[in-house]
Amino acid sequence: MKRLITTAGGLCAIVAMVAVSAWADQPTDESMRQSRAYLNSYNLPSSGVALEGYCPVAYFAVNKPVMGKPEYASTHKGVTYYLVSVDAKKMFEENPEKYIPAFGGWCAFGMSVKDKFPVDPRKFKIVDGRLMVFLNNQNIDAMQLWNDGDEKKLVAKANAHWKKVSQ
Repeated sequence: MKRLITTAGGLCAIVAMVAVSAWADQPTDESMRQSRAYLNSYNLPSSGVALEGYCPVAYFAVNKPVMGKPEYASTHKGVTYYLVSVDAKKMFEENPEKYIPAFGGWCAFGMSVKDKFPVDPRKFKIVDGRLMVFLNNQNIDAMQLWNDGDEKKLVAKANAHWKKVSQ
């Protein structure tokens, strides 16, 4: 009887291991939403759409964040951007480097302190013709920190760090 119990226990352990192994191989919601944040060093949410869907051209054209539309999507260097209209899409596609966010869409202030901070795409500033976006949460307003600092020095520091991390 003892041998039967030991064999049954061993069999149960094997069945449990197989079940756990099969379960572990299944894609989880988390793995299916895995961030593409390091695609060419760009800051991308799990959707894969830069600036969380805000139109990069609108920042320059109307000086405010405006949500783009999937039907006007454009891809540059593997990164998808949503634009607000056919005209905005044409402008973007003629000169994407003019409109894409600096530092791969990472927080400009974060770059200046040698780190990658996520951003709130509604917190932005155009500096020397470049779109800069910033972290903003209940604890940190990185745009305010940026504005309180020496912008020329911060830009230089951010450029230097971006050059290192975007390789």
